[in-house]
Amino acid sequence: MSATAVMMVGGPTKGTRFRPLSMTVMKPLFPIAGKPLVTHPVLACKKIPDLLQVVLIGFYTREEMGSLDTALLSRELGVPVTYVQEEAGGYGSA
Repeated sequence: MSATAVMMVGGPTKGTRFRPLSMTVMKPLFPIAGKPLVTHPVLACKKIPDLLQVVLIGFYTREEMGSLDTALLSRELGVPVTYVQEEAGGYGSA
């Protein structure tokens, strides 16, 4: 059976509990062990058998998430990694 991993990477408050660190760097992109925070759970998806793709969903614009190299993550995982911006309707509308 194939699987798709879907991860929420940022809500409408955009890292308020992570302040003041999130004032200059968005929480998903904050460096942990030399890599953006969001990279660690994405790369952990290597353990999922028959993984087809990874979809990241968040309130940040594509431009704000631009420094996240989804192409590099895709190459490391061997499956497509994409980012989708959530609309203002909230996670319940996803």
